[in-house]
Amino acid sequence: MITDVNADSKGIEHPKPPRRPSFRIVLIVLILFALAVLTGSVTAYFLTSDIPEVSRLEDWRPPVVSVLFAADGTPTYQFGGEKRILVDFNQIPPQFIQAIIATEDSRFYHHFGVDPLGISRALLRDLIHLRMKEGGSTLTQQLAKLLFLKPDKTLRRKIQEAVLAMQIEKTYTKKEILVFYCNQIYLGHGRYGVETASRFYFGKPAREMTLAESALLAGIVQRPEAYSPIRNPQLALRRRDHVLDRMRDEGYLDPEQARQARAEPFNRIQPREESELAPYFVEEVRRYLDRTYGEVSLYQEGLEVYTTLDPAMQKAANLAMSRGLRAVDKRQGFRPIQTNILRDPKTSLEAYKHPDWERPLEVGGLVHGLVTAVDRKSAAVKVGPYEGRVGPAEIQWTHSTTPSSILHVGDVTLFQIREMDRGTHRLKLSLDQEPLVEGSLLALDPATGEVKALVGGYDFGRSEFDRVMQSFRQPGSAFKPFVYLAALDSNYTLADILFDEPTVFLDSKTNVEYQPENYTRKYYGSMTLRTALEESRNIVSVKLLNQVGYRKTIDLATRMGIRSRLNPYPSLALGAAEVSLWDLVSAYSVFPNQGIRVEPHMIRKVLDRSGNLREQAHPVVEEVLKPDIAYLMAYALQGVTETGTGAAARVLNRPIGGKTGTTDDLADAWFVGFTPSLVVGVWVGFDQRKSLGVDETGAHVALPIWIDFIQNALKNHPPEKFPRPSSISFVPVDRRTGLKASVETHCQPIILEAFLRGTEPTALCSEPQHFRVSLPYYLQRYQFNRKNELRIDGEGLRLLLQQSGGELSLDEATRSLVLHRPDGDWVIALDIGRRDMREVMDEIAGFESGNGMDAGAIPAASPPHRVGVDGREPTMVLIKYD
Repeated sequence: MITDVNADSKGIEHPKPPRRPSFRIVLIVLILFALAVLTGSVTAYFLTSDIPEVSRLEDWRPPVVSVLFAADGTPTYQFGGEKRILVDFNQIPPQFIQAIIATEDSRFYHHFGVDPLGISRALLRDLIHLRMKEGGSTLTQQLAKLLFLKPDKTLRRKIQEAVLAMQIEKTYTKKEILVFYCNQIYLGHGRYGVETASRFYFGKPAREMTLAESALLAGIVQRPEAYSPIRNPQLALRRRDHVLDRMRDEGYLDPEQARQARAEPFNRIQPREESELAPYFVEEVRRYLDRTYGEVSLYQEGLEVYTTLDPAMQKAANLAMSRGLRAVDKRQGFRPIQTNILRDPKTSLEAYKHPDWERPLEVGGLVHGLVTAVDRKSAAVKVGPYEGRVGPAEIQWTHSTTPSSILHVGDVTLFQIREMDRGTHRLKLSLDQEPLVEGSLLALDPATGEVKALVGGYDFGRSEFDRVMQSFRQPGSAFKPFVYLAALDSNYTLADILFDEPTVFLDSKTNVEYQPENYTRKYYGSMTLRTALEESRNIVSVKLLNQVGYRKTIDLATRMGIRSRLNPYPSLALGAAEVSLWDLVSAYSVFPNQGIRVEPHMIRKVLDRSGNLREQAHPVVEEVLKPDIAYLMAYALQGVTETGTGAAARVLNRPIGGKTGTTDDLADAWFVGFTPSLVVGVWVGFDQRKSLGVDETGAHVALPIWIDFIQNALKNHPPEKFPRPSSISFVPVDRRTGLKASVETHCQPIILEAFLRGTEPTALCSEPQHFRVSLPYYLQRYQFNRKNELRIDGEGLRLLLQQSGGELSLDEATRSLVLHRPDGDWVIALDIGRRDMREVMDEIAGFESGNGMDAGAIPAASPPHRVGVDGREPTMVLIKYD
């Protein structure tokens, strides 16, 4: 070994002293160190300069959906781009947190935001696969990426992610980090956070999830769209089982718990927020919220909106409207099927799939089916994995007897499921078709004003136009109760008499004539207000309006909730003014609510995301009628549903009142009715005004829908009685004359009529009076003696025979008139002098011999000055009005 030494003068060798580094070397080292520090600082600055402060998490306010809750507290709909509902730690089931940790970050409780072991493992696998496949990210790193970073797979982003994760771990507890994570993660189908995902997939809050459901949801986190149990149920279940295995391996489960959870099937419950239970109701609420709070609050600030919607009633309304409109449409005839997939050569019967087939099938539901084979006896129809057959009985409504005459291979059309066998995948179907006619329904609680159900049309997807609130149509006879109500409020009684006869109303200012006609085109003479309302007589109703006063009726209807412009014309009594169903139902709610109107509303309260009250319903409550007057009107309208135009409602076997409505051209059909606790209105018609068809009246079109709804909406509610004010008394009266009746008077039928105390009739009905009102209207104004003989002179007899249009003939031998009726001839004895009788007979004989006329007839005046609607020359009554 050679050593560098120096020898002194004595020859003794000494080691050389160490060389001191030169100044240049020191300088170079210092410069290199400075450069390294500078480079590191610049690099660190470059990598972390745009990293946000993690303290921002304290003010973390992600976009949160606004949720609409039904009256029973269940969520009905959500508004927002990112559908998210925030929850705190105690609302997250422990097994979900365990599943997330076991699958995504098993060392979560042992690292400081970054897991060196996990990173090493990931790097090793990346080297094996020669690409960045494994991320090695902890839950905290995933949270940092979700909240602050872009999803780029770069080294810079990974370093930023690690730095943020460590900062988050320094600032927040593990529990707080888990809450942030569970509220932020994306879980497919536009759902963010565990709460919204649980409600979407399972129809329940997260805290109610089972172990198997928690594992399934945790498995979705890695690849939400691929592992969706809706899109890929088998792949999702395999992923769930993997999560359960990881939970077992990590000690969260024992083998038996894991086995039981794997055996649990996935049964998705269709949540109400996705089922379009009440789209028109939701849209009206959305418009209000947008108008009141603005788009940002509605779509991002997580309002909690508690509505008045009754889910069971809304479902009943949907079904009743669908069934009713389809029934009307079928009466209008079958329309040829427009869609046939074989017109496109690229489409085959085997490959075709309809979107309907992705939804759960249920008996009674409607579904589009594909005709795969057809002959004269039957047609084979494919509905997803099911097959059904349609024979002549299932197409009977089309008036075709052979399926091959209306169905063709490749046709896609609507069918109703009658029966379903899930084991054999067989269906029993009947042919249906989507109706062109539209309709609307509104149900509200008269005591609270809360809207319980609202249907604005047949299909919201087809038309968003809300025919409850946005449509204004003529109500026809459904407006008449306001006229009769004004009369009752003006000291009329239901037993008061008006005369139904040909009548012309003359505007005293313009001399314009108006001649109303009854729907039957007949006249009925003397009748009580009750009978006129029950049988919906037009002429009497217009007469009553003219007597009571236009202004009084308009003011009363306005106070009760009719907001449309009402013009003071005779046609007002017959519903010529256009109204909305919303207003009409609101006005009718006063009848069962003892004269009190409560403003209709759809929202009970609104909370912000922090639970602060933003709004609470305080509807306007106003007494617009005296309770006894309201009761009289309600009692009268009960008669409509017992013996009048709404008598079909008797099938409900409960106290109800209501009124039908039909416009002259049969373009609008209405029924508005009520029980003591529910008011419901139905309208049916075309958006473009046209006739519904012959005899398609309110009783035939709207009332069946109303009955269907009430049967299902109130099937678990016992019948209620209308509360009777103490000022109301009941008296037996003759239905025809309105006079007091008893068994001794021999007046039939007798009804129990309601009166304000002090207004009861005192005069008794008699057989002569009862006989007289049983005659045709043109005989009822004549006087009869005690023997029921018609008092008349020769001139009067000539006019009477002339007016009868052949319905009367003269029998000289018995000195009587013969009234020819469908149920047989009536003989009416005459109280007339022999001379008068001879003159009339001579005149008849002269016309008979000269003109070949039937015996007993008198020719009509020629030319007639006005022709009656039933073909005879009427005695016209002229009434002037201002």
